[in-house]
Amino acid sequence: MSFLSHLLMKPMNNRHINLYKPEFAPARANAIVTIVAFVLFGAAAFYSITTTLDQQQRYHCEQGWQPACEKLK
Repeated sequence: MSFLSHLLMKPMNNRHINLYKPEFAPARANAIVTIVAFVLFGAAAFYSITTTLDQQQRYHCEQGWQPACEKLK
């Protein structure tokens, strides 16, 4: 009997999915996951804010605002 058919023939209460369960993970792994998530979120926020402000400055320079043109140089 193949593994897949053996798995499908098990009763429903014996099946379980092995996903990430933070309550059973070591504290060090939880800390690393948290730090990586905060760094990625911070980097995404910084990138989106800076690109938006750069686009706004370019638009203002195209409209003829001299201070915006000077800051782009």
